[in-house]
Amino acid sequence: MKNLSLIFIAAVLISSCKKEYDTPPLDSIPETSLLTIDSLRNWQESVGGKISIDEEISVLGIITMDETDGNIYKNVYMQDATGAINVRILSGGGLYQGDSVRIYLKGTILNKYNGVLQLDSVDVDNNIVKLDSDVDFAAQLTTIDQITPAMESKLIRLEDVQFVAYELGNTYADKDGLQSVNILLEDCSGNTIIVRTSGYASFAGETIAQGNGSITCIASHFNESELQLYIRSFDEISMTGTRCPGIVMLKNFDDDQLLSDGWSEIKVVEQPLGKPSSAGGAATPYAAISNWNGTANVLTDNWLISPSIDLTSYSAPTLSFDNAKIIPEL
Repeated sequence: MKNLSLIFIAAVLISSCKKEYDTPPLDSIPETSLLTIDSLRNWQESVGGKISIDEEISVLGIITMDETDGNIYKNVYMQDATGAINVRILSGGGLYQGDSVRIYLKGTILNKYNGVLQLDSVDVDNNIVKLDSDVDFAAQLTTIDQITPAMESKLIRLEDVQFVAYELGNTYADKDGLQSVNILLEDCSGNTIIVRTSGYASFAGETIAQGNGSITCIASHFNESELQLYIRSFDEISMTGTRCPGIVMLKNFDDDQLLSDGWSEIKVVEQPLGKPSSAGGAATPYAAISNWNGTANVLTDNWLISPSIDLTSYSAPTLSFDNAKIIPEL
């Protein structure tokens, strides 16, 4: 009997590790009029700021991404036929991909965070009624060049894509340091987009997929200027096909470092290159140099040099870059 008691206690402890969703009694969450997700978006846009919802209203939707793979925490993504939204929940667990839910909006907050609309302060026990589970919601097939901030929080699928060559051999995120990492995804036409992965993701330490293929993600952005994707599940990365040539090397100065990734500088005459800058309203940082030394214009000759590049497998490699000249008013 003592052994049986120990086994019973162990079974209780194991079964309590996963937080299951308990549907509250339907009469505890009032039946209300319904809004669509695009109505929520239009409401927030019309107000232009935070909305603390006090009305007896609800929104319906399907959970398209949950916390299971660890790439997101205390939030899920929800979508209906009109749009999608990021839902911030007060405690982790309780909502799962494929759940059809009604969210009672009274007591929640509608606001933007880094440009992304969120439904915040959602209590799974007091704001959620689960209507069904394991509901399939098809990802929208699209291409990198078609992704815009207007697709924010939507479930999408990309085909004929690959991670850029210089990322291969790395991992999706910093598992040991628990740090999020941005890696670059490309198509065979030269379009690119960031894939951002949390250091807490279950696949953070996995080696980046080597081939060409498909991926299912949630579309997002950072302050509307930087598009990025979140991998929903490691199982939805299918890249075993033959790679197209793609980008061999990219220097974008997003790390705010002039000489990272093996780049070097040779100062031939006078002025050194300046720290990466966004002066002049540039959307992304750039390396800057000026012939003004603080008191006068001086002769300047400087070189920013890349590490060596192996182009033996490329028949017609190309180089592209953006540059600008800022002339001060006289």
